[in-house]
Amino acid sequence: MIKIKIEEQWVETLTLLFLALGFVTAVLLQNSFVSYLSIFLAGALAGRIYYVKKYKGPILPTVLIILGFLFGYLAASIWASRILTLFFFALGSAVSYYLHVKEILVIFKSEGFIK
Repeated sequence: MIKIKIEEQWVETLTLLFLALGFVTAVLLQNSFVSYLSIFLAGALAGRIYYVKKYKGPILPTVLIILGFLFGYLAASIWASRILTLFFFALGSAVSYYLHVKEILVIFKSEGFIK
């Protein structure tokens, strides 16, 4: 019998969970416009998470979880172009990261959040 220690393999477990979540999301979205919009928003969320986690600790687990979602989404992206899907994810991620770096969008616990 194989024993799995969740404390040691939480990254792999979450990556598989997000891979399945991306796969199910892509299968359920049958309209290409809605698919592109959702992957753009997922990319924006990934850019925000990357910005928040970049200097707070190890970044590799976060990147693996994000890539797990993206690969699951790309694997099941039937009604949309995979190249455009990847492009919109990268665009959403880059725009969100840039807006956070320039402090146009701020994180909730920052000092300038409530003005």
